[in-house]
Amino acid sequence: MEQWWSEETHKRRRRARSEEAYTWLLPFVPLDIAKLERLQAAQEWGPHGASGLAKSLRALIRERRKAKEPHQDLLMALYGSCLAADLSESLRFEGYPPHYMAQFVDINELNLIHIDYASMGYQCIKALSKTDVKWLVETFGDPAEHQSFEALWPNIRCNAVSRHCWDKLRRSNETSRSLGRPQKTMQEWLNELVGRNIGYHKEWQERVAARQAYIAEASQAFDAAWAATDQSFIVADLETTGLNAETDEVLELAAIKVKRSGIVEDEFACLVRTTKPVSKMITGLTGITQEDIACEGSPLAEAMKAFIAFVGVQPVFFHNAPFDQRFLQKAAEQTGQRFVNPVHDTLPLARKAWPSLGTYKLSTLAEHIGAAVPPHRALADAKAALAVLLAARKATKRNGTINQVSN
Repeated sequence: MEQWWSEETHKRRRRARSEEAYTWLLPFVPLDIAKLERLQAAQEWGPHGASGLAKSLRALIRERRKAKEPHQDLLMALYGSCLAADLSESLRFEGYPPHYMAQFVDINELNLIHIDYASMGYQCIKALSKTDVKWLVETFGDPAEHQSFEALWPNIRCNAVSRHCWDKLRRSNETSRSLGRPQKTMQEWLNELVGRNIGYHKEWQERVAARQAYIAEASQAFDAAWAATDQSFIVADLETTGLNAETDEVLELAAIKVKRSGIVEDEFACLVRTTKPVSKMITGLTGITQEDIACEGSPLAEAMKAFIAFVGVQPVFFHNAPFDQRFLQKAAEQTGQRFVNPVHDTLPLARKAWPSLGTYKLSTLAEHIGAAVPPHRALADAKAALAVLLAARKATKRNGTINQVSN
């Protein structure tokens, strides 16, 4: 078998400036046209650059048409290069790209075919553009038949696939032989390939189903969040003594009661008397000192009772809600209370509204929308989260006109 194209052979022939470098193209394009200087760069990657060759031929044809010079030879070369592009693309098999599979096409089989516009037409040749078709019909008329390359010569691709399979079987058996394992027949190898593909397909289906379920769930979450702003709602925030809800404590609770229009109806804020001293790091971050807690802090049970009474049954928004929820649920369990309000997260809403931002920290988002950057206090953070929520609602054209947050 003589390969239609292989990268190594092609590069060697081009370096040597051998006419054999055109061998892959001759079944489709005459040698005198293939050797035109303006077509050389497009032949660098052989059949896998055939679409680039077609582009160069189009430019030459336009020049000749403008000069009113004969161009039938170039037009047929364009037709042939589009057939080569289609053949190359059709060689994809089992995840192997055309440039790999082309080595299994026998050029002797290609040299036996006769490319005839009258019998092949243009409707089944994907690489032809509308302009190409217009030129072909103007020059050669509208053919009676339209057939694809593969329909006329199915053996070209079939034989290439067969050679590929035998090559893979040979390599597999060589490996098995070196490891002292049993060798396979072609039927055994094909059965294994089919079984593997069924597994891949099942895995792919499972991934698609999981992705679709995730998208549906996310869409429902977005819809539910926006629907929650069609009524009075709450925006809340917590300050904590650390990031771990199992070992750290709630330091401050805050919430804002908001009308559908965005107007703030009421505010709530409460420091919590923690069981452990407030660390210097937390004081540096929030400004809350141990003295503040001792003087103004309420026991956790009282603070939670007041917070739950303030939010009532209304939906509650947090920025990065899972973090706040973990601390609230732990505090509710510790005090024998229940926090069961619908909870929504402004973080994914912000990502949806401004998908190109590099970060979605609350301070960054506040700066992005021109709101006051919060100083790591619960009430200020809740106001910033509300500003982000309203701006995201406006950016996604939800719920009409948005009013500014009241002080």
